[in-house]
Amino acid sequence: MNRAILIFLMTFALSSLQVLAHEQIVIQLAKPSYNDAAKNQYIHDILDKSFAAMGADVVLLYNIRPMNNKRVVEQLSHNKTITLAWLSLPLQQTDSLVRTTIPLYKGLHGQRLLIIRHEDQEKFSNIETLADLTPLVGLQKQSWSDYTVLKNNGLTVNGELDYPGMVKALETGLGDYFPRSVLAIGSELNKLKQFNFVIAPNIMLQYPSDYYFYLSKSNSHIRDMLEQGMQKLQQSGELEKLYLQYFGDVEKQFSLKQRHIITLKNKE
Repeated sequence: MNRAILIFLMTFALSSLQVLAHEQIVIQLAKPSYNDAAKNQYIHDILDKSFAAMGADVVLLYNIRPMNNKRVVEQLSHNKTITLAWLSLPLQQTDSLVRTTIPLYKGLHGQRLLIIRHEDQEKFSNIETLADLTPLVGLQKQSWSDYTVLKNNGLTVNGELDYPGMVKALETGLGDYFPRSVLAIGSELNKLKQFNFVIAPNIMLQYPSDYYFYLSKSNSHIRDMLEQGMQKLQQSGELEKLYLQYFGDVEKQFSLKQRHIITLKNKE
């Protein structure tokens, strides 16, 4: 490409971002289908600080009703009621979308601890391999991403129950374990404290699952601004500070580094 043309295009792109930075940008978000204040505030802080680093005036608005991931991707792809979402998506679902490049949870979302009955701790303390876990029955909803990962790795999974049904199955012995994200298991156990449940000792399931911000290709200019803002936060150390602020205690609380990891493949 002619050098003069290249310089012109780069200058035009930069000036476009500068103009955009001085306009108010309204970003529509899907209302989460879960209530996790820490995760939501973490995302808000990244968005607020990233756009602020670019001098942008941004307003974040939630839709009224929660949406599942399939609906979110559909709305994003057609640039309808959602401007931006944070998701973990297989490559084949991203043709109509653009995303940022820095993982939001540093792989924590792919780490799973197992909720089990208190009396089964000794049984689970002897589990070291995927083969050891295979005869036992895991509990997940078929619509959850973990269900496919667990099944694809040869594990036995009951996916026919709703959430109260899974809790009842675990309590009565119809299921043996309930894998939950290390980011959510603490609050979840607290919610289930009337049951005699604990976290399985020693082990942790882990598979690749990185979250990024996704936008429609027609909003590539917003993605570019967000990406540049996140890069600035990363270089200044602010992004790491936010991560530690919200999730720094997770590793210590659940002794993640001391656990034996059973690695699962994510074939999606």
